[in-house]
Amino acid sequence: MVGRGQRIVGSLVGVLAGVGFAVGCASDPLSISNGRLVHRKYGFSFAQPASASPPWQRVEVDDTLAAWERTGGARISVQSECGRHPPIPQVQARSLLIGVEKKELRQSGPVAVGPWPGWSQVLDVGGETRDLHLKTVTLVAEGCTVDFLLLAGDDFDAAEPGFDSWWQSFEMAEPPPEAAS
Repeated sequence: MVGRGQRIVGSLVGVLAGVGFAVGCASDPLSISNGRLVHRKYGFSFAQPASASPPWQRVEVDDTLAAWERTGGARISVQSECGRHPPIPQVQARSLLIGVEKKELRQSGPVAVGPWPGWSQVLDVGGETRDLHLKTVTLVAEGCTVDFLLLAGDDFDAAEPGFDSWWQSFEMAEPPPEAAS
């Protein structure tokens, strides 16, 4: 199984090298209900990214639940790992950065959505052709770790408020009855 840090590194390497997103798995664990993406098995949900200028376009990225990009290069994604008792959010958030060699932490600290604790961190990551900024928000809820990521260059400041609204839309509900079996 690929580790959390290796997945984020793989995505970053693709972005830093200018490689397009790879096609993901054909079986999408998400469904859309009332404008929200709902995980069929684990019951958590989050809003689709708000309308923005330039608009977000959904793309497929390996090892993510969902991802979007927009003109200017900003990319957002969400990934999850469920079915075990995760450690505290700070430990989970730090594990995303294992293997990322060129990084400088700008800020980090606790966040929460309702009763669900989380950890946010903003980093500058080395790019060969331009500086990139990475913001991760890791939430821990009901045996799931859910990571929201924003990766952007010059458009980071413009993309960050929408990203913050997006991850703050997270909700955890009871999993559907078919998931319990």
